[in-house]
Amino acid sequence: MELETLLSKCVSVDLEVDPNTGRIQSFAAIRFAPADTCIYSRGDLAAALRALDDYAAGTEFVLGHNVISHDLPYLREACSSLQILAKPPIDTLRLNPLAFPRNPYHRLVKHYKGGILQAGSVSNPELDAGLVFTVLRNQLAGLRKLARDDSDLLTGLHWLATSGEKSQGFEAVFRSVRDAPRPGGSEAQRAIRKVLQGRACIHQIELAIPEAERVGWSLAYALSWISVAGENSVMAPWVRHQFPEAGVLVRRLRDTSCTDPACDWCRSWSDPARILEQWFGFERFRPKPASDDGRSLQETIVAVALAKSSVLGILPTGTGKSLCYQLPALAAYHRTSALTVVISPLVALMADQVASLKRQGIASCVTVNGLLSLPERHNALDRVRLGDASMLLISPEQLRNPTVWSILEQREVGYWVVDEAHCISKWGHDFRPDYRYIARFIREYSGDSEPAPLICLTATAKPSVIDDICEHFEEKLGVDLKRIDGGVHRDNLSFEVVETDKAGKLGDIVLVLEDGLPEEGTSSAIVYCATRNAAERVSEFQAKRRHLGE
Repeated sequence: MELETLLSKCVSVDLEVDPNTGRIQSFAAIRFAPADTCIYSRGDLAAALRALDDYAAGTEFVLGHNVISHDLPYLREACSSLQILAKPPIDTLRLNPLAFPRNPYHRLVKHYKGGILQAGSVSNPELDAGLVFTVLRNQLAGLRKLARDDSDLLTGLHWLATSGEKSQGFEAVFRSVRDAPRPGGSEAQRAIRKVLQGRACIHQIELAIPEAERVGWSLAYALSWISVAGENSVMAPWVRHQFPEAGVLVRRLRDTSCTDPACDWCRSWSDPARILEQWFGFERFRPKPASDDGRSLQETIVAVALAKSSVLGILPTGTGKSLCYQLPALAAYHRTSALTVVISPLVALMADQVASLKRQGIASCVTVNGLLSLPERHNALDRVRLGDASMLLISPEQLRNPTVWSILEQREVGYWVVDEAHCISKWGHDFRPDYRYIARFIREYSGDSEPAPLICLTATAKPSVIDDICEHFEEKLGVDLKRIDGGVHRDNLSFEVVETDKAGKLGDIVLVLEDGLPEEGTSSAIVYCATRNAAERVSEFQAKRRHLGE
């Protein structure tokens, strides 16, 4: 069917509905060829609906953006005898992620669950009804390009998207694009297998194929996203909202590791060493600290996280704690486009992590903090929303920001990472109270679903602190953290305790510095103090000592 012929058979409808009463406030209907329109804004609704039926009488399909879940149900509620309700729908919202898998946010579409047209404008049914024709034109162009680039994918999508009732409208769309009728089940299933080959677990593919027709649209969205997985694209929020099984299918196919050596996908994406080499070019993890069997604890933590278990890792400073969440985060991003949220106490630490990953050629790590300018903050949040970010680094205080909450709602969270996890314990609670808010935020965000795995990391944790961290997340989230303790010992550090008292402490600090620092050459030392006032007293005392020495 030619494009103009298909468009001429459609009547585009858009409704504005009172969210409180569910009553239709206004609507517009537009046909492709005639210049006139059918518009209602006030007056006799019953008469206006009869006029709508008369206006649509010469068309075959009812066209709209979210027409299946929004416009048609409200029309049916207002008058169930309307003839327009019998027409097969063509819903451009449903077609959008299939036509634009790399970027499901069409330029005319708002980026939230409803996918409403004309972001930033007051609702205008006449304008939106006309725009839908433009959207459909662009979608048909995108699907025709897909027909040239990946005919197997389009064959599978054609079969899946026309598996439900009243699918004649979508059949007309795909027939127009493929110049062929709906494929048979065997042909379509062969095409789906080809698309998934090398992109998913071989066993999960065979489990998903028999139920493909039952989960038609969900598998269509999963298949479409998988075809571009690893690029900066996310499954549209409204898809995850209206078709939650789509996300489940993606996780089943790409994030459920089997033990079959013949499954290249699972072997590649469940092996910490292979992922390490792929992303960072290292052949092995740091050998120390190691477990009793000699295995790197850095690798052990990564393996536990990749297996979707929650973990508390205690590793000495300088032994690569950050890698323990970076590798699982990058793997989750590639497999399912999931976002890893990293909660860190200091802006400097976050900036260092972002810069370090950029030096490795990894630009998908984003930080949002109070030092960003407004344009920088908007850009960072947009990168999270649009799928450019694999990791979001924020302070615990940012979790209380409504904007951060709304952006996170538009992404699937793969891991929650608590860096400097000792701040969860009493000392940290006094220092940064919002560390105790993290578990509550995760619970509220997760709703009725199980929370994503936690990766808690620290270099400073006494046994009582470790117990406190584990008990906190067990009580608040029902999460059992697997403890992996590498201790605090470092070969290049030594410790000495010097007895002192309040009166002699400043002098003792001077003696320790004089004894410990080399006599010749430039050298430096760090003196840690409990408070800012104490730090200023030590600094003033040192300055006076230097002045007297001169």
